[in-house]
Amino acid sequence: MRLLLPLVMLNLTACNLVPPEEPSIPTDAPKAAMAPYTVNEYMVNLTSQLNQVNGALNANARIGVSSFYYADALDTKLVTGQASGLSLQIQESLLTQFTQLGYHTVEYRLGNNLILAQNADSILSRDLSKLRNRQNIDLVITGTVTRQQHAYIVNARLVNIENKQVLSAGSTEIPINVMWGNEKIQQRDGSLYRSEY
Repeated sequence: MRLLLPLVMLNLTACNLVPPEEPSIPTDAPKAAMAPYTVNEYMVNLTSQLNQVNGALNANARIGVSSFYYADALDTKLVTGQASGLSLQIQESLLTQFTQLGYHTVEYRLGNNLILAQNADSILSRDLSKLRNRQNIDLVITGTVTRQQHAYIVNARLVNIENKQVLSAGSTEIPINVMWGNEKIQQRDGSLYRSEY
């Protein structure tokens, strides 16, 4: 036993003399992940909030949905850059979801005639000369987008056009990388896109 104790002590001392292994540094950079849901799925939350209308709503009320602009640049600046198309996708998702809920939604971009092109056809237009002079809309869903560091904050309102009364309101967060990854520079279809400088 006397010999065993010095051997154990010698062994423990030797263990302390061995330098610890340096942590390995991964050489592969992690790929930027897309947001876990689509814009349409994030809009389900907003639709649910807007569906909580204050007071009675005329069952035949016709609802239009406008485009969503940056809160600090109303009617002049759609969401652009990395989230190009976000404003329009918010509009399209809300129009679809309110129609599915049974509301009388109005497609006010519907032209008077079908337009045939070389490889496509459409009846939707933003050209005022191709649309009806008078749109039969009682209520409108409108709103704004504000960019934060990690997400876009979308604020929406259901408004009575006649008296400007807000009948319901909602707010939701959409991650910055919902439309594209969150890398600063990306290549898509042979072109480089820079999201930040």
